Amino acid sequence: MKISMNWLKEYLPVEHNVEEIANKVSLTGIESAPVELGTDLSGLVVGHIIDVKPHPDSDHLNLCQVEIGEKEPVQIVCGASNVANGQYVIVAKNGANLPAGKVIKSGEIRGQLSNGMICGLDELGVKEKFVPKEFQKGIYVFPAEEQPGADAKELLGLNDTMVDMDITPNRADTLGMRGAAWEIGATYDHKPSFTKPEIAESKVVKNNDVKINIKAKDLVTDYLVRTMSNVTVTESPLWIQRRLWNQDIQPVNNIVDAANYVMIEFGEPIQVYDLDKLTDKEITVEMAAEGHKLELNDGNKKDLSHDDLVITSGGQALGLAGVQKSSVAEVTSDTKNILVESAVFDGTSVRKAAQRHDLRGNVSNRFEKGVDNGAVSESLTRAVQLIDSITNVESISQEIVGVQTKAEPIIIDGKISHINSLMGIELSPEEMLKIIDRLGFTAERNGDEISVSIPTRRWDMTIEADLIEEIIRIFGYDNLKGTLPSGHETRGGYTPIREFINKLTSVLLSEGMDETINFALINKHEVEDFNTIHTNLTRLLHPMTEDHEYLRTSLVPGLIKDIAYNQARGNDNISIFEQGRIFDRKEGTDRPEELEYIAGAVSGNVLEDSWNTTSKTVDFYDVKGIVEEMLMFTNSDAEFEYSATDQIPNLHPGQTANISVDGDVIGYIGKLHPNYQSDHNVADTYVFEINVDKLFELSRKQVQAKSAPKYPSITRDLAILVGKNISSGQIVKDIFENGGDYLIDVNIFDVYQGSNIESGFKSLGYHLIFQNANDTLTDETVEKSFTNIKNSLVSKFNVEVR
Repeated sequence: MKISMNWLKEYLPVEHNVEEIANKVSLTGIESAPVELGTDLSGLVVGHIIDVKPHPDSDHLNLCQVEIGEKEPVQIVCGASNVANGQYVIVAKNGANLPAGKVIKSGEIRGQLSNGMICGLDELGVKEKFVPKEFQKGIYVFPAEEQPGADAKELLGLNDTMVDMDITPNRADTLGMRGAAWEIGATYDHKPSFTKPEIAESKVVKNNDVKINIKAKDLVTDYLVRTMSNVTVTESPLWIQRRLWNQDIQPVNNIVDAANYVMIEFGEPIQVYDLDKLTDKEITVEMAAEGHKLELNDGNKKDLSHDDLVITSGGQALGLAGVQKSSVAEVTSDTKNILVESAVFDGTSVRKAAQRHDLRGNVSNRFEKGVDNGAVSESLTRAVQLIDSITNVESISQEIVGVQTKAEPIIIDGKISHINSLMGIELSPEEMLKIIDRLGFTAERNGDEISVSIPTRRWDMTIEADLIEEIIRIFGYDNLKGTLPSGHETRGGYTPIREFINKLTSVLLSEGMDETINFALINKHEVEDFNTIHTNLTRLLHPMTEDHEYLRTSLVPGLIKDIAYNQARGNDNISIFEQGRIFDRKEGTDRPEELEYIAGAVSGNVLEDSWNTTSKTVDFYDVKGIVEEMLMFTNSDAEFEYSATDQIPNLHPGQTANISVDGDVIGYIGKLHPNYQSDHNVADTYVFEINVDKLFELSRKQVQAKSAPKYPSITRDLAILVGKNISSGQIVKDIFENGGDYLIDVNIFDVYQGSNIESGFKSLGYHLIFQNANDTLTDETVEKSFTNIKNSLVSKFNVEVR
């Protein structure tokens, strides 16, 4: 909703610029932005055409003599088809600026001097669809005489500034100028003043023959009308037109424009109908029947259903209630008698109908968010008053009531101490009551208790929390001080199963795998690919697409799609996993059981070429090692067995194994079948999948801690000369075999080949650590073990101890 500052000044003393107001309103809870119109326009004046002649060298151009407030009229060449003598038009003078950086300069057009340009509204930046239809393909003509040379930009409202308020669904009360005035006024501690609309009693007649029949009473809380006779339908005054196109509404005629003007003013949609086009002057509000159609102004027709609430007359649909009026009873220049409608329709019904027929607009936007039923009669009176003030009207009927619900203020009770406690501040009762008064609410205080009466324009407020929110936002969020929370604390933490899952994912991350998250909804083919639990498939009742139709029965299909996506983009070496839920639906049940699973997929190289390694492609045992590492960290008191299987169709029958505990299969590991890989455009890929719930149920080993050794260790260094063909691993193994009970560690610290070393040999240095946890080791015991080690190495590997 764009709030015009010029319009707002009619209700409030506007003392700040639009940027400051937009920022202030944003801080109170409604995001707002400043809008300045016509910043790229200059040199626009009113012109009076006093003579029009055809261009001598053109069949579509005209030479216009135009008064623009200077000593002499100027000549302007104009090609608009609707240019005529006597018109008051918009003139861009020599040197004028128009949108998109266009500059008007005097010059010759086909040999004739043109001192400026006669403009249409679209050339000034007004979107063509908001320009009155009669001026969409030509120049704009002022509806009344204006002073030649006057500032056209001012007259057209293109120098206005506006606050564009991004309305949240609960604050639909600001979808009208009056509601916005209350909001901005409360922000600056100013109460808006409004003039109560009144109708000339001399024109009001008691008798009317219009009948209103409300059949869908559960969807219509208020429905009021008035009729007006012998009206003159013509063009609206400029001040109405300019406010409409600045609100992105196209001016039509004075009757329709007045209805739209009141909608912007009050936030209450108003409809007008040609009374003479109503069958027997009767209106019925009912659900659409078979054959009802909504005829639109563009000639299209909408087929209505029994779910649509419609306004009908004589069985013909006059409009889709709260959404769109039909062209059947449209007010035109030939209309003499009109019916003006003000109503409140059910917001949900309006929203669904607007979506169903793709007809969302200004009217439906207000009804679906809510309107003030306390202003239905007043807005109707205002619309009738406005029409009466801008055109000829012979008589006005009394208010005709179809249905009317009494508008009652909402009473919210609270305690000042409790409100302060929840806000975390200490406002005095006087300060709090002042804020309530600024909002236009009334309050009664009895000690610590207050009772606040909320006017019907704020139907979004119903409970004490709403009142507290209003107080705190007007007080200012930026004025709040930091306070510590009070009350009972709830200690957070993970459930045991979540802690267990976190441990599994940490192990896989430490193995260099990347975690992925995939959709739990997959297509029919994917859901059957790895259904190793042989569950019944679960299909959504209303799937958005065929690719997201079934709840997954395995995590593997999602991982395969990730592999294919990456390899298609040149990322060939992939190691990924996912932890999530699969869905197991038992026979005879509607809702599936959710099972926690973890799965992984590895493809490409597990080692890359480097200075000391060569590339290595992943194989079965690489992935088996990852799984074993993960299972080891579960600390399960169980033996995991791997048994070959060929019962999983999309896995290679010679490279697949089930993982089981005590005969119960908890998962599998294997290579994708070549045919499956080809169908899904992936290279050789190994996968695993394990039931986390079953893993979690396994009993755990009892871990016992032992104290650090009390007695010191003894170290010995061993340097040997050995043949190059003998590996360090062989040497270390033999050292442990002959080192005795007290040898606890062996580390290689030196490898040397080169000068002073015989060809075909290498020098190795080892650091040996001996320790007895229960007693002090003696040199004699250590030397005995050290001698045994050396003797064995000399005997087995023919080493030279250095």
